[in-house]
Parts: sequence; structure tokens; C-alpha cells
Amino acid sequence: MTQWLPLAEIAPSTHLDGHLPWTIYSSPEPHDIHQGKLGDCWLMAALALITERPQMLRHILLTKNVNREGVYVVRICHNGLWKAVLLDGNFPCTIDNRLAYSRAARRQLYVPLIEKACAKLFGSYANLAGGSTAEGLQLLTGAPCDRINLHPLNEMLDFDIIWAKLLSACESKLLIGASTGCLETNRHEYELAGLNPNHAFTVLVAKALPVGDGRFLLVRDPHGTTNYSEDSITPSIRTYLRSIHDEMSNSSGIFWITWLSFLHYFDSITISTYVSNHFDIREAAQFTRSPIESVPAYYFTVSKTSLITVSLVYHCLSRKENRRHTQSFVLCNVEEETSNVGTTEVIFESRRGTFTYWSGSLRPGAYVIIPFSVSFWKENNDTKDERTRYYTLVIHSSIRLDGVLLNEPPTLLADCLIAATVKFFLYNMPRRFDANLIVVENQLINHYLTFNMTITQAGSIFHSRHTFRTSDCIPPRHRQLICILEWAHQRDGVAYMSYVTSQQVTGGWHHATPVIAIDQGDLHSPRPF
Repeated sequence: MTQWLPLAEIAPSTHLDGHLPWTIYSSPEPHDIHQGKLGDCWLMAALALITERPQMLRHILLTKNVNREGVYVVRICHNGLWKAVLLDGNFPCTIDNRLAYSRAARRQLYVPLIEKACAKLFGSYANLAGGSTAEGLQLLTGAPCDRINLHPLNEMLDFDIIWAKLLSACESKLLIGASTGCLETNRHEYELAGLNPNHAFTVLVAKALPVGDGRFLLVRDPHGTTNYSEDSITPSIRTYLRSIHDEMSNSSGIFWITWLSFLHYFDSITISTYVSNHFDIREAAQFTRSPIESVPAYYFTVSKTSLITVSLVYHCLSRKENRRHTQSFVLCNVEEETSNVGTTEVIFESRRGTFTYWSGSLRPGAYVIIPFSVSFWKENNDTKDERTRYYTLVIHSSIRLDGVLLNEPPTLLADCLIAATVKFFLYNMPRRFDANLIVVENQLINHYLTFNMTITQAGSIFHSRHTFRTSDCIPPRHRQLICILEWAHQRDGVAYMSYVTSQQVTGGWHHATPVIAIDQGDLHSPRPF
């Protein structure tokens, strides 16, 4: 890039374009997209998928026509919130006055406009280098994605189940991306196959057919340069496949690949959960800094059984930010007459990183969702870190929801977490979560229960009470959340923990160690049954 030029001074990229006027878009096709020299194939792959849905482009591009004033507005979902990005009509160009980065055939402006909007949000074009198709799809759709790692360490996958997910996603017309970069496949193999070893692609079709290996995928390279072929797809099979999807399979950069070869060359699959007729709710709030601070709680009502997706999106200050805290949310039903929580429905999700989500169905009723993260609890609160605690709670639903965000006592979060733990009939959560809840229950009617816990070894964890030794006195017919333990991401660090406990029945009450601020509604206060 050497200069910024207005549209009137930008030279056509091809001789055919020289006779065409600039438009925002004009019958756009995925193969119209050309990535350019910027390493943002993740965004171009997502944009290629979006281009197949003109109604989605209309939602993103608020300015519908090229204008003399050179003012354009593009809508991007950043940190879980839709933002209208105001742009001028100048674009980075080469020394010969051509667009330096992305472009679209026939002088369509939508591709460089969306790329420029993302560059403005993230600080520069250089900051767009490197990323995942999931990130691109979330920016353009505002919906979460399922990312399936095809080659996980220390985990066996059922590829029949993954294939079934792909078939279902294709039948539901969901947006699907895939990435190469399998560590078990060397660069020479990729070169022989004609595939870029670290590139983002889009999956157009998954088909089970009574020919050849039986399972085939139609894949697109948004760069349009891939010329993949394999011997197991014979000319007769290729003819059969083209007869089914001839309108796509003859386009540049589109190729058929068998399922077995796909698993060999591709590292991951990304499936967007975006559904055009679903409703969404977005609420920004902040993680609390202590166990006595009021918690943001979102109450909502489901009028009939509905598909629900809940996302918790942390507000990263930059794309390159390596913030690997643990963040969680708990979702409980609320009984309208008694206000008891978690009596029939409790959902708990916890994940290290900046994005946590759950998808399922909810029956009619009242519910509450409370996000939280112990990673932000500090003994000495630093007000200079205010911006770093922000998150967005996003709810997608197949029906319209009514709801409200309220600040509630931390004891409400304690009640929800206790309900989540009791659901598993254990004192702590299963290992699949990235947060551990230690809950003790005193079922005695007339006696107190003293519970002592000592963490003997630990590394890379956050403790909600800032100590590795606790002693608590639980009254009769009470439960208590002893502590929350979150795995912390540290460079070259591995999260591990071991602890010992002891308990003793006593006739009277004594203060906890460390002291719990019960009069301030501390999260760790004993809660009655």
C-alpha cells in the first residue's frame, strides 16, 4: 500500500472493469471476492459464505449506493454488540492506483468496504492478519459458531457423528467453514495436492452417495486459486457429482473432495449457528471484582418451548490480546411464587478464553442468567482496569423473549451455583468445566458442621477467597459455596490442584477463616435449604 485514493481515481483491476461504474454490490457471487496480499483469508472465507445470502449483505451494508459525498456506513458485530462504522470513500491503493487489498469483481465495493470497517474497528489493516473463520462469521452474523477440532490431542473422535453434524448443517443451510493446517500432514503433501497448508475455506455441500467412497464435500477457496483433484474421484464420479450441483462445481476455486481426504488435509470445521428468523438480545455489563459486589442478572420469560443459544463475549481491547481468563455463566429457572432458583432447570457453562456459549431448548417459564469470573476478583481493586471487565451477554431464540437486566445481591449467584452443583450430586463440578465449585451441605437439624479445606498443591488457578486454607461453619439445614476455583492461563503454565478436607460436627457456631462478610451478602455466605 502506497497511497489512499477516492473511487474516482482508483484504476480498474481488469480491462473488463474499466467499462463498469462502481456499485455497493450487483448480483454478488462468492467467486467475485479476491483476497489481495493481506493475510485475512479468515475474513474473506466468512465473507464468501455471507455473499451467498443477499439478505445478510443488506443487513451489513447500511449504505446501499455509491455516493458523491463518499460517506458509507457498515454494520459489524464487535465484542458481541452491533456497531455502525462510519467510513469515508478513500481506499488504500498500490503505486499503479489499484486497490491494495481485497476487491470484488465488476467494481463492487462491498468487499473493500467491509474489510475497511474491520480495519477501523481493530486499529489498522495490519491487525487483520491471521484469524479464524469463526471470528469472521461472528463479526458478520453476530451469532456464535461451533468449532470442531478434527485432530485433538489425547481425544478420540467419532467421525460418523461429525459427518452427521455436517449433513445436518448443510440441510439446514447453515454457514460452514473449514481450515487446513493439520500438523500430521507435511507441507510437501499439501503442495502435491494443490492445497494451501494454512488457509481458510468454505464448505458448500456434504453428500452421501452410492458411488466411490460414499461421502463427498464441495469446498470453495475464497482466494480462487486452489486446483485440487484426487484419484479416488474418477471422471464418472465427478460427472455424477456435477450433475447434482453443476451450478457451483464449475466455478473457480471450487472442488470436490472425499471425506477421508478432507480429514487428512483439514484441521477444523466451523459451523455458524446463525438462523435468519431467530431473535437476539444483547446486554453489556461488567464482571464483578469481589464476592460482595452486586451481580448483573438477566431475567427473561419463555412463552413456549424454544431453541436458545446463550453467548458470553468478553470485550477484548485488541484482536491480538492474549486474555485467557476463565469466564462462566449459570442459567436457572425462577419459581414465580417463591423466587426459588434452579428447581427444575440449571445450566452451567465455563470456559477458558474470551467466549463461552451454550445451545439447547428451554420450556415455558421464567429464567435468570448470571455471568461471572473469579479471574477479576482482586484483593486490591484497581480502577484503572475498568474497561477490561466488560462483556456482552447475547441470547438467540427461535421466539421473541421479554427480559430485563438487574443488579442483584451476590447471594443469588451463590444460590444458582449451589443448585448447579447439587444437580450433579457432588461437592464439586465435573472435570469437563474450566471452573470448579466446592459446595458443602449440612443436612443435620440441630448441629453445626465445621468444614476445613487445605489446597496442598496448586498451579495456574484463581481462588475466590484468595487463600489455600479455609475453615467454615455451616448452620443446620444450610448449604455453602466454599469457593470457586478457576483455571488461569499462564505462559508455560499447567493448571493443577490437589486438596484435603476434614469435617466435624459441633454444637455451636464460629467465625469462618478467612472471614465472610455475611452482612454484605458475601457470595460465600451459608444459604438455607
